[in-house]
Amino acid sequence: MRIQIVKNKYVNSLLLLMLMSAIIHMILLFFIAILSKDLYFLNYFNIISISYFIPNFLNSILGDTVSFLFAGVTYFVILMANKE
Repeated sequence: MRIQIVKNKYVNSLLLLMLMSAIIHMILLFFIAILSKDLYFLNYFNIISISYFIPNFLNSILGDTVSFLFAGVTYFVILMANKE
């Protein structure tokens, strides 16, 4: 695999491990959400564990909607920041 995020090979390997783990984690959460028919598992705020700091943070259908909007906005901000 020749994916290079940074030039340091040790840091690059660590970042690729983190990325691979995150991808597997999201795939598993996606399947759990489908099997349970509950979007709670895809709530971005739950995925990044905000509940450890703020218990019951937006745990509702409104919270799910806000989390999807937040993730979408964050995606587009990153997309625009990486424009070539």
